[in-house]
Amino acid sequence: MAVAVKLSDLAQPLLKPVVNATGIALHTNLGRAVLGKRAQQAIAAVSAAYSNLEFDLQQGARTRRDVTLEPLLKALTGCEAATVVNNNAGGVFLALKSLAEGREVLTSRSELVEIGGSYRVPDVVRASGCQLVEVGTTNRTRLKDYERAITDNTALILKTHTSNYRIVGFTEETELTDLVALARKHALPVLVDLGSGYIAPEEGKALSEPDVIGTLAAGPDLVTFSGDKLFGGPQAGIVLGRRDLVLKLRRNPLWRVVRIDKFTVAGLGATLVEHLHRRVEHTELVMREFIAADLGQQSRLAKRLIRKLQAVKPSWQFEIADGAGYYGGGSLPEEHLDAKLVTFSSPVLEANRLDELMRQGNPPVVGCIWRGVYTLNMLTLLPGDVERITTRIAELADD
Repeated sequence: MAVAVKLSDLAQPLLKPVVNATGIALHTNLGRAVLGKRAQQAIAAVSAAYSNLEFDLQQGARTRRDVTLEPLLKALTGCEAATVVNNNAGGVFLALKSLAEGREVLTSRSELVEIGGSYRVPDVVRASGCQLVEVGTTNRTRLKDYERAITDNTALILKTHTSNYRIVGFTEETELTDLVALARKHALPVLVDLGSGYIAPEEGKALSEPDVIGTLAAGPDLVTFSGDKLFGGPQAGIVLGRRDLVLKLRRNPLWRVVRIDKFTVAGLGATLVEHLHRRVEHTELVMREFIAADLGQQSRLAKRLIRKLQAVKPSWQFEIADGAGYYGGGSLPEEHLDAKLVTFSSPVLEANRLDELMRQGNPPVVGCIWRGVYTLNMLTLLPGDVERITTRIAELADD
């Protein structure tokens, strides 16, 4: 019997859908971006049949697997050339390995960040075979600090967007345009690890994140960022910039190691088309819906959820509270999204036990403990989640 139970457990899907009621839109632990319907359909189509992943149907010859994505990225951003790898860390690593292995890479001390999952900029630079040269101080890095650090062995200047923290007060940061001018003077490439942000400046005009088009306009040689953080698509590392440098990256044997699969090509391609058509307001790009989340809609959702919960648990107490949600994924650490919360009070279950039981349902419901009370955040609920939450609550015993 024990063996049968063990085999049954092993036969269960390792990945399963969950209800994200945390209020964190790009939740790394919960799979980051939720894909739009067209991306889902594109992935389903190529998963059920053969595809032209590396085959030019017109020429009848082999081609590279990012060939369909490059024209879309060029049209969206105005870049000269583009390639796509498995994630942003892979893009940065590939660029460093291809352009500066065995030589010095200059970067500001204030940008030696650690992203979630122990991605540390210093470790990535050293693992790529480059020699890290720290420039300036933690809070102030001037242009002359970079200039003093340049030697005959310098191969590249790396600028990293510190997406998940801020240094405030007595600070100074070198403008990208000035850094590019200095690099041109010494015939050095500039690599910008953007990570997250926006595609165009108008999208982030009220928020403290950079945009891809504005960053490219400043003149760096390569810019890398995450396909899920920027576009709300599947996880991918996007590299934009000079054609000759992008070709160098593709020629590196490591490019094959970090290349994307057919599901990423299909899902990202469909997502890029949505952005290119500028139908964000009317499309199924779910992450954009979170960013523009309407409080009135959240209030109605919360009231509907409470009505359903009271019907199955009349002895429990449910209340609506004002709260906050976040973009997540290391983006916009100082910004929050207004959100409506539903708090739970059970006569028989403490908050921690209720949290545990909700996570063990099918599908699991992931909420949080807020001010000592079990809480669900309406910001990140998807269609059908109210019914899923109600079903799970109804399954819980009253004693």
